Amino acid sequence: MPKRNAPNDIQSLHDLNNLENIVHDKRNHKRKDEKKHSRDRHYNKLFIKIAIKNHLDKEGID
Repeated sequence: MPKRNAPNDIQSLHDLNNLENIVHDKRNHKRKDEKKHSRDRHYNKLFIKIAIKNHLDKEGID
């Protein structure tokens, strides 16, 4: 069973193109379809938000 990924696992903005391969849900087989989609949307948004914030912090832009 794969472990859950942390948003800090994304090293660059180019990694966001493969977001569906990066985000793993270890309980995916136990969730109902509605919950799967909701969780995926939530974590995709979270990963994007944190990746952009980290990228801007690295660039020195506040």
